[in-house]
Amino acid sequence: MNVQARHASPEFNAKITLAFIACHVAGLIFLPAMPLVMGAFVRDFAANPDWLGRIASLQLITTAIGAFCFSIVGRRVNCRLLVILALAGEILINIGTANANGVVSLLILRGFSGFSQGMLLAAAGAGAALSKRTEKTFALYNIALAVFAVMVLVCGATVVPHYGNTGVFGLILCVDILALMVVLGQFPTFRLVRKEDNAPPLRIRAIPGAFRVLLALGLFGIALSGTQTFMERLGFYHGSTLEVMAIALALGWCIAIMSPFILLLYCHTRCRISGLLLVAYTGIAILALVLSYAPTSHVYLMAMALFTPVIMFIEPLQFGVLGRLDSSGRLAALGPAAISIGCGAGPLLTSIMVKVFSLLGVGVFACTLFILSFILLFPISQIAGVNPSAKKYRLAQ
Repeated sequence: MNVQARHASPEFNAKITLAFIACHVAGLIFLPAMPLVMGAFVRDFAANPDWLGRIASLQLITTAIGAFCFSIVGRRVNCRLLVILALAGEILINIGTANANGVVSLLILRGFSGFSQGMLLAAAGAGAALSKRTEKTFALYNIALAVFAVMVLVCGATVVPHYGNTGVFGLILCVDILALMVVLGQFPTFRLVRKEDNAPPLRIRAIPGAFRVLLALGLFGIALSGTQTFMERLGFYHGSTLEVMAIALALGWCIAIMSPFILLLYCHTRCRISGLLLVAYTGIAILALVLSYAPTSHVYLMAMALFTPVIMFIEPLQFGVLGRLDSSGRLAALGPAAISIGCGAGPLLTSIMVKVFSLLGVGVFACTLFILSFILLFPISQIAGVNPSAKKYRLAQ
């Protein structure tokens, strides 16, 4: 079947959107659960920081590879099949991780898991672009992710102390199985090809500004992961305890549930995407500086709590630019790859800055990268800020 991705089309309906939401949540649920996961690795396997860093970096690298592969293979193979295989693989991998017996097996399994997650994130990104309402669709993604993140963090705080690695991956498995059930029932059949007035497939390099946008997302990923890597260290520097920081992070995810609703409200008023990007990037750059130069621990905890909601506000806007530039969804499918590559390099580059400039350099480095990302993205957002209703999007069988 051909599913018309028009706003008023009865074929691109809430059930299909729900299937894309399931892909996004399953692909990213590991991120909010990461503190629990890393704690379980230390508890059950006595993993040292070097091994934790290797596991996290490898998973981010394979996430980028998975998203890149989806953007290529999805042009020729049914994307529904790719998503089902990725979810089935993720379930099997997480079962294996829950029963792993050493850090080497964890490293291998999380590498394969990252590939599956990259496929799922690319599918969700492509679906948001093809829906012709990218910012609104991504806002719904983030609302669902934040809700599941709070549930996993709350349940994990009880489960992990008793069951460790098995417990935390049992929670993630529940999310994966639920996502697979939704995908089997609702995910549409399509390929990543353009169907605009019978236009031929468009090469990524032929899209004006495509590589600048992807570079902007890469810089954004470096700043994001670099800051998150040293956020705990900065908290101790400012005199906060681990328990208080955990509460601040949980509060941040609770606020993040409301952040996409604010974006939906602004989209309803037909604000230009470039104006929203200016406000959001200004906010995240200021927060990055505050994390390093907070005068008191209370100010630091406030910045820590607000960091995630602002990130959740920015992401739909970034993918909105990708969706406007390319109607096939291939460029939006590459978005997770660009961010993942940046996130993989972020901890290493930020650690170099810490060695040279001390912990205070974390915020300055992140602020600089956020500004560079905005400088690259802003002109493209103005060019791509046309009314998307002038385009015809399809999910092509």
